[in-house]
Amino acid sequence: MFSEIHYYFTILKDWQKALFFSFVSYSFVLFGIIVAITFILKDFKFLLVLGLSFVYMGSVIAAMLVARKIFKKRLIEQ
Repeated sequence: MFSEIHYYFTILKDWQKALFFSFVSYSFVLFGIIVAITFILKDFKFLLVLGLSFVYMGSVIAAMLVARKIFKKRLIEQ
């Protein structure tokens, strides 16, 4: 299993790795926001969390697609 993960990680370009780690870190931020909202409201409201996750991840994915387009166009890789 780890050899497959290592294989896929080695075939990624540096800017693709950067986008991947950015996406993962933004996901951790979303988790922190959900935890904070749950503790503030003292209850888990599924629809609120679903809406927040949809809007947040939608904007993150849109920003990642723009960054991907810019990186792919601007960076010249051998």
